[in-house]
Amino acid sequence: MQNKFGLKDFVLMVLVVLVGVFTLMNIKEGDRRWEKTQELLNKVGTVEQQVAKLDRNLQETETAIQEVMTGIAAVEGRLTNLDDRLSSGAFSVNVGAGSNSNTGSANTAGNARGSWARPGSVPIQWQPRVEFASEPYDMEGYRLGGEFTEVFPAQLSKLTPVLAEDTYARRVNDQICESLGDLDPVTLEMKGLLAEAWQYDPEGYWLRVKIRDNVNFSDGVEVTAEDVRWTFHDYINNPELETEALRSILTSIEKVEVISEKVVEFTFRQPDAYNLQAALGFYILPKHFYTQLTPSQINQSTALSMGSGPFKLNNLDVDNQWAPGKDVILVRNEQYWGPKPAMKSMRFKVIIEDIARLTEFRNGNVSMIPPSSPQFSKVSREEGWDDFAYSLNWANMRSGYGFIGWQCGPRNGKLTPFHDKRVRQAMTLIIDRQLIIDDIFNGIGSVAVGPNNPPSPAANPDIEPWPYDIERAKMLLAEAGWVDIDGDGILENERGDEFTFEFTRVAGSQTTERIEKYIVDQCAAVGIRCEPRIVDWSLYDQILKNRDFDAIMMGWAASSPESDPKQIWHTDSIQNQGHNFIQWDAGQDRYIDKIKLTLDFDERMKVFHEFHSLIHEEQPYTFLRVGPWLRFINKDFKNVHTYPKGLEQREYYYAP
Repeated sequence: MQNKFGLKDFVLMVLVVLVGVFTLMNIKEGDRRWEKTQELLNKVGTVEQQVAKLDRNLQETETAIQEVMTGIAAVEGRLTNLDDRLSSGAFSVNVGAGSNSNTGSANTAGNARGSWARPGSVPIQWQPRVEFASEPYDMEGYRLGGEFTEVFPAQLSKLTPVLAEDTYARRVNDQICESLGDLDPVTLEMKGLLAEAWQYDPEGYWLRVKIRDNVNFSDGVEVTAEDVRWTFHDYINNPELETEALRSILTSIEKVEVISEKVVEFTFRQPDAYNLQAALGFYILPKHFYTQLTPSQINQSTALSMGSGPFKLNNLDVDNQWAPGKDVILVRNEQYWGPKPAMKSMRFKVIIEDIARLTEFRNGNVSMIPPSSPQFSKVSREEGWDDFAYSLNWANMRSGYGFIGWQCGPRNGKLTPFHDKRVRQAMTLIIDRQLIIDDIFNGIGSVAVGPNNPPSPAANPDIEPWPYDIERAKMLLAEAGWVDIDGDGILENERGDEFTFEFTRVAGSQTTERIEKYIVDQCAAVGIRCEPRIVDWSLYDQILKNRDFDAIMMGWAASSPESDPKQIWHTDSIQNQGHNFIQWDAGQDRYIDKIKLTLDFDERMKVFHEFHSLIHEEQPYTFLRVGPWLRFINKDFKNVHTYPKGLEQREYYYAP
């Protein structure tokens, strides 16, 4: 059969050619649009960078204007003083060193700026302008926008400030709320945040604070001295609110008085090494917002968090609050008074399983995760990983320690075996903590020695960790009356009660699961029956408040270089659902009270060492491990630094 190229074939060919031409034109147009889009994005990024610089320059200009006005006030004061002296005939010329004149001028300027201060010789401690530890404005690719997603390995139960006590809620609220002072990320020195200046009585009985002008909450209402007074007196110390844990450690503050709209004064019951920390270190909350709510509404709330920080909740609705199980979303506070973050939003997501967290990070769905030690050791060595992520491993102020807390007091009206310190000592002796670090944490970390670990000066350098010694543990258990009377392999006391206890640990972590299995096996080796109780992190708070456990595994992270020991260890913190949830009482109060009353640093450290020795002997906790912070952070985010204080996510900017 002969093939013919007919009209139909011609039309089809033309159509194919036309489709090809149009496709090529679309590709070229797409390329042109992509180039234009990239050009536009670059221009937007440049404009955003210039806007950020302009905002910073405006802040610097405001500061300079304030300094000029202060100088003018000082000159006016000197001129007025000179005019008065001329009028009265009391004028005299003192020919001397120029430094005397300069000193007088400085004092006059200081008085002009310090008209709010208490008269007398107590110096005013002026605070620097608030700025980032590492400013991002001039860095390559700086731009506004983007969302940073941090992953928590345990479920949050609530976010409402003070009522929410766990470390994860603190990380969220640190972006929303601010205190009068804060620790410098690099030096760890206390610096003014909401506070522009303060006077602190050298004898420790009072503190007067000047709040910065033009600082406001996220709804635009200005922060005043009344907000400070209300926060301490009517919120933290309100017996109708569930703020018992914090109330128990703020007993040193006798009263907080409003001196003027921007000046507040704290009066302390007695000198205390931590008075300044107590007054300056807690969130200042907006009175106008919380007084709209009843104590019952606040107690039952899950996320009524408002402050003056750089971010705010995307939804602050009393009738439609965030609930556990959902992501926490913060958006940039456009009215923030300080250096504004570049990121548009922050998201906090809970992923309990270690493998699931890493998978989400690899897929680019989250920005930062805390990897397990085995994950960190393996993944950070993968080829090409350094191009994708920062692998951060560093010790910082918040590194903290893991522990097993033994119930020293009654549980449901009945004493546990751990009320006897010999039993607690034996429990520490049967646990090979270095083996746990080597096998479970891939060698990352060190054995904890107590509530303060080196290099903290509060750690007693003469104390060595308890060893791993099964035979010594058996001797101590027998001495405490626990022997295998009937030969069934389980220890009994003289009443015939078997040594059985419940071991509470958080769900979801492979690491804690492996530790739990090790503890069960070690207990069985000496005739103790250990029964695991696995619960969600969100239930921990109620378990601790009710003292509803025999032994519990968790960790503490410091909030300051030298933490006040009263919160965790004093017997006052046994009452009112305080943080001495193990109900330990062994005469520790005399050391804690003396620590707080000793203002001299070197003398205070000596008492700390004595306190450390008591804890080492008593073993109310088995101190497991001091671990560095481990973090994977996506390299699409820039200006990422590790500080002695931890991380400063508000400094990051998104530049993929």
